[in-house]
Amino acid sequence: MTPEEERSGDLLDVALADEIELVSDLVVAASSSPRHFTPDEVDELLGITGEAAAASPSRSTPA
Repeated sequence: MTPEEERSGDLLDVALADEIELVSDLVVAASSSPRHFTPDEVDELLGITGEAAAASPSRSTPA
């Protein structure tokens, strides 16, 4: 990759930027809470609802 390509605004990873924003929102919320969040509260903070939350790999039952 050339230096010009590195400085180009065309190299933005939109999905990664969205994930970073979600994680930063979660960190801010967690830092203002005196307790740990439940998985349901984390889903709510991230805007995950219904089937998307149920399909989360962290929610699956270990075999």
